[in-house]
Amino acid sequence: MDISWTTYDSHLAFLFVDEQERIIEFPTEWMRSQAKSAKKLADGTQHRYAEKVRDLCRFLGRHPIYGQWRVDDALRRMNRVMLNEFYRSLESLGQGPAAVRLAEVAIKEFTNWLNSDEANYAHTRPLYPEHAPLITPPPIKRIPRYLTEQQVIQLLSGLHYEAQRLVVHFVYDTGLRISEVPRVLKSDLPDWRHYPDGMMYFPLLVRGSKGRARQLKERYTIISRPLLSRIAKHHNTKSYLFNYDFDNHRKPALLNVFGDVWTEDAIESLLVRAKVRAKLDDASCHRLRHGTAYSVLRSDHGKTMLDNLVITQKMLGHADIGTTEIYTAIPAPVLAKIRNAYGISEAKPRFEEAQQIFDKTYLPEKKEPPKKRIGVVNGE
Repeated sequence: MDISWTTYDSHLAFLFVDEQERIIEFPTEWMRSQAKSAKKLADGTQHRYAEKVRDLCRFLGRHPIYGQWRVDDALRRMNRVMLNEFYRSLESLGQGPAAVRLAEVAIKEFTNWLNSDEANYAHTRPLYPEHAPLITPPPIKRIPRYLTEQQVIQLLSGLHYEAQRLVVHFVYDTGLRISEVPRVLKSDLPDWRHYPDGMMYFPLLVRGSKGRARQLKERYTIISRPLLSRIAKHHNTKSYLFNYDFDNHRKPALLNVFGDVWTEDAIESLLVRAKVRAKLDDASCHRLRHGTAYSVLRSDHGKTMLDNLVITQKMLGHADIGTTEIYTAIPAPVLAKIRNAYGISEAKPRFEEAQQIFDKTYLPEKKEPPKKRIGVVNGE
């Protein structure tokens, strides 16, 4: 039981096949419907939904009763008792509450489609009637784990080239998702000459990744003066300055070691290698963003903790401040102590943090090791 996928006309297309290599029509048609729907799911969400429905098809194919039919016929006959059995099987395989809950969300969407005109009412009754609760319990929200300033410095020290160190520092300073980094253009960067002298923070336009129907959702985040200084040095390197592959107005703000555009996979791979070298097993892209959140909460951006919470929401691109409130799980007295590390009532300026990271991790081009392309270009 497996799925194959491709892309055509900017749409994802999935093909489900059983163990006899026969097409499983219902999930294949459902994913096609999702791809062409007005409410398009993000590509990553489509892949996760497809994987969960594939797991259901595998379960049905190996079931002592439902396995007697072809998968499409089994899908037509399944009920809530069988679904509950499927979710319990996921738990027995070691999947956590969040993963099982995601599976049920995907299966609910799929079975609702089976009870539609588009599926010719393969299910005459919905398995999830309107307002009916989900079968699986909601997962308990975990307190976000994050990277501190010192851990970021340690992480960057595990990278051999300044372009690599810069992109990780950029994510931590601005709170961008790594999928958003390649969309930041040189022309998007603020020119500090157009702002008052002594200004340490500047607005940066972000073409966000969490818009509806896969549309880019623009927002503003904050970028510090020390990071802009670091980027300026990057722009004066030979690999960037003499790179004419891009129109000047469309040139990315950050390029990798070989002068190519950063990709999401490349940044993820970079962090995996860096955390091994730096012996930071828990480092990840998500923890960098969580680190940004806690850095802002204890910073000088707002006059109060509530001000900083709202600023954090806007920087990270959360549609609902309720999402951002998870960062308040750290007790207020602890955050207060962090804010007061420099005195009774002072908050640590974020530009000082950025300058500290810059000073301790900047690597001039002449001190970098020789660059070698090995396998797929990923900036290493």
